[in-house]
Amino acid sequence: MILFVRHGETDSNLNGIIQGRLDSPLNQKGLEQAEITAEKLKDTKIDIIYTSPLKRALKTSEEINKYHNAEVIIEERLQEQDAGTATGRKYSEATEEEIEDFTNNPHKYNAESFQDLYNRNVDFFKEIENSTKNILLVSHSGVWKMLFRYVNGLSLDDKVEEIKNCEVKILKQ
Repeated sequence: MILFVRHGETDSNLNGIIQGRLDSPLNQKGLEQAEITAEKLKDTKIDIIYTSPLKRALKTSEEINKYHNAEVIIEERLQEQDAGTATGRKYSEATEEEIEDFTNNPHKYNAESFQDLYNRNVDFFKEIENSTKNILLVSHSGVWKMLFRYVNGLSLDDKVEEIKNCEVKILKQ
C-alpha cells in the first residue's frame, strides 16, 4: 500500500503565497494538523516514509513517525514544483494572463514545467510502486496531483481532486 499525506499548514498557505521551493515551516495550526494525522495513522502499518526535504514536509513526517519508528528517507524528487520567479508572490496578485503565460512558458520564469514535475515525480514513483512494503509519502499538493494523474492514467490536462493540508489519500492499495 502507498499512502500520501500533504504537509501541514504554513503561514504561506494561510496568506495565499506561492511557496514552490520556499522552505516554509509549519505554523501552529499545521503542527496541530500533523499531530492529528499522526494520531489517525497510528494503527496503520507503515514500513517506510519518503518525504520531501522541505521543512513543512519533514516536520509532518516526523510527527507521523512518532507512532511508527519507520525508516525515513528524504527524497529530493518529492519537492514541490519549482515556481522560479513566482516564488513568494501572492496568488491573488497574478493576473489571468500571467497565470496562463506561466503555465505555457514556465522556463521564462526560471520555473519547472508541469511536464518536468510529472516526469520527476513519476520517475521516483516507478521505483516504489511494486514494493510489498507499506509506504507513506509526505509531500506537496503539486506532487499529489502528478502522482494521482500517473496512477489513474490521466493526462496533464485532466483536472484532479485537491488535497488539503495533512489529508491522507491512498495512491495504491
